Amino acid sequence: MSHLIITILLGIVSTFSSIILFYALKRITSYEQIILNINKTVDLIKHQLKIIDEKGHFEADDEIGFFFKDILKLSNELEQLFETEVDDGNKEEKKKEK
Repeated sequence: MSHLIITILLGIVSTFSSIILFYALKRITSYEQIILNINKTVDLIKHQLKIIDEKGHFEADDEIGFFFKDILKLSNELEQLFETEVDDGNKEEKKKEK
């Protein structure tokens, strides 16, 4: 009889734990997607700013240069949060190319 009770309790606990784990992973995935979208946006903004400032006049300016530096710093921090995926599965070659 005690064997049946322990089996039922373990089944309930494992089911409950599995449900909690599923929703936690779902939430983490959604947060990761949000951060990746922010990273893509920052990269796009950084690229567009570099196109606008091809000669470097704005970047060298004291009043506007901090903006360029902060965008670059934010982009680098976001890139370090998550590893970028490589289609062929070889991450080392992509790091060496940079």
